Amino acid sequence: MNFKVREVKTKSGKTAVQVYVLNNRKRNILKHIGSGNTKSEIQDLKEQAFNWIQEEISKNGLFKDGEDSFTKNYEYINVNYNFAYTFLSETFDKFKFNNHTKKLFKDLCIAQILEPSSKRQNILFLERFFEIKHNLNNLYEYLSVYDDNLKENIEKEVIEIAQREFKFDFSFVLYDVTTLYFESFKNDEFKKPGFSKDHKHNQPQIVIGLIVTKEGFPVHYEVFKGNTFEGNTFLPIVLDFKNKHKIESLTVVADSAMFSKLNLDNLKDNGINYIIGARLLNQKKEMLDRIDGEIKRIHGNSIRIGDLIVEYSDTRFIKDKRDTEKQIEKAKQYENVKTSKITKLKFLKNDKIKYFVDQDLIDKNTKLLGLKGYVTNLKLPNIQIIDYYHNLFKVEHAFRISKSDLEMRPIYHHKENSIKNHILMCFVCLSISVYLELLNGRSIKSIVTLIKSVTDAKIHNVRTGKVFFARSEVSEEIKKLLH
Repeated sequence: MNFKVREVKTKSGKTAVQVYVLNNRKRNILKHIGSGNTKSEIQDLKEQAFNWIQEEISKNGLFKDGEDSFTKNYEYINVNYNFAYTFLSETFDKFKFNNHTKKLFKDLCIAQILEPSSKRQNILFLERFFEIKHNLNNLYEYLSVYDDNLKENIEKEVIEIAQREFKFDFSFVLYDVTTLYFESFKNDEFKKPGFSKDHKHNQPQIVIGLIVTKEGFPVHYEVFKGNTFEGNTFLPIVLDFKNKHKIESLTVVADSAMFSKLNLDNLKDNGINYIIGARLLNQKKEMLDRIDGEIKRIHGNSIRIGDLIVEYSDTRFIKDKRDTEKQIEKAKQYENVKTSKITKLKFLKNDKIKYFVDQDLIDKNTKLLGLKGYVTNLKLPNIQIIDYYHNLFKVEHAFRISKSDLEMRPIYHHKENSIKNHILMCFVCLSISVYLELLNGRSIKSIVTLIKSVTDAKIHNVRTGKVFFARSEVSEEIKKLLH
């Protein structure tokens, strides 16, 4: 009988661990082991599941000759994920990362994709499920030395994959920024508090700028101090990317956080085309009145005024209207209140005596309900510019993989070199993850679940002393991943 262990989310938000078998492609649950919240609890439940499987095998016997040969001659030791390791190792080698990195680097990346955790836990995971041993002191020593050339070589290999597999020609890229916080409250010259996208405003952080292809495949990144304004990351990273690869024609797409006259002027001066989200609220009254007079409130309709394109959406109108009404209601609750200790609200103003509702801003905001602006120096049809901009979700998807599937944060390292090595490993893990997603048309989470479903039971022959592995079935679904 081919026993398998699975994890499944329950309605309460916990993770249940179950033992099951496949019968005519139907899953039959044999044993519900229990449910847990933390990784430690779930790992304990999985150990219990494997012990239960061992007991069942011992009861029923490994062979069907009527004699319980297993209990007499064989001893179950543990279970390994050798298939998953080999699968990811071969993918790692496809990128030719092994030409530049030590085995420790590769093993840590594989562990992070399969079982995201701290580096210390990665080491324990590798030993427990792959019998790969690395010395913890060697790990810390390795992380303490950062090599800029390694980052350059890693990015070179990633770009070669992008060119070979996804026909990347450097003409079009997407850019965005995220923040990663630390499991610490101690600041230094590198780790600093700043505007946190994770809402961890009291904890130090770093800022990451990421460039991806139109498919969402990562090709370049930079790390900035935690208090760096995200708009100030834009020019350095885009110009560096253009100059490094000697790109003649480049179009970059970014959201409104990158919008500033200085940024746009510099992009023009360096021959870079751009599609940037516009800040319509910052437009002058004359421009807003013109937009309000010219735009037809029909879903999908758009107008162009110089470099500014404005689009109307029914869906956006409903959301904007709902959000605006909520913000106005909050502001009205504090109208005429005489205090200076009120949390800043969008439609609330303070004249140093009391608070009052900002009706001018409400009127201005009302004109913009359902409208989205884009600034570009490209002379293309409006719909094409808007479609290009909508690709930005692919950068956001890459960040979600990094933060959720790879658990890139919180960061537990303290030294700058260790932090940079951690980010480099996460970039490698991200490039492998997105590569597998694009090739297979499924999420990295589901891919990891599939390859971990193939397990190797380690069995000891008591009579001969030999140890062998009994591998579970490799389904047709998994075989498709191998091509």
